[in-house]
Amino acid sequence: MDRFTKRTKEGRFVVDSSRLEAAIQRLAQFEDAYQELTDSQTQIHPKLKKLRADGKEKTVRYREMMAQKLVNLNMLLFLEKYGIR
Repeated sequence: MDRFTKRTKEGRFVVDSSRLEAAIQRLAQFEDAYQELTDSQTQIHPKLKKLRADGKEKTVRYREMMAQKLVNLNMLLFLEKYGIR
């Protein structure tokens, strides 16, 4: 990945002014992806709850959704490790 930011000795991040627009664009793309990830995680919970209530824990759909929930959770925990919430 081509980085736009550089860490200073003080631990702050800076962006070269000639690349500022591209850095903002990438940040916006990241924010969109993160929002989609958290929205997906929020939407999965009630669907799984309904499938459980209907006794469909052994269906392919339930298992796929549970797997997606775990993948989403793993990604969110990874990002949280870097202070992204």
